[in-house]
Amino acid sequence: MADQQSLGTLVSKVVRDAKALLNAQVALTRTEAQKTGQQVAVVSVFGILALAAVSIAGLFGLIALAFGFVALGLPEWAGFLIVAGILILAAVIAGIVAKVRSGKITGLHVAQAEWQATSQAVSEAVGRPAIGD
Repeated sequence: MADQQSLGTLVSKVVRDAKALLNAQVALTRTEAQKTGQQVAVVSVFGILALAAVSIAGLFGLIALAFGFVALGLPEWAGFLIVAGILILAAVIAGIVAKVRSGKITGLHVAQAEWQATSQAVSEAVGRPAIGD
């Protein structure tokens, strides 16, 4: 009987192991969230830089284009209205590109799967339904 551990010792080891598992899963979730956040930040920075560069360079070109229409004989308001239409078209295209890019950002799939697997394993070990079942 000296080789067998007491029930209290076994319970404390189970609690210690459960805490270690919980801490590991929290660390996994935190790491995955940070990685996703970094991806969002990089995409956002490059999107803003591209938009700023295109806006500034395009502004000069569009003003020149509007005055080019005026030089062709159109009234000033018509030249600038045509240019406004071009700007709206460019905004629509940029919006579509942003939507496509945002679809490539993934959520916390790995951490969520690990939480579900752990919940299932613990529930099977104790004989109770898993959280969310």
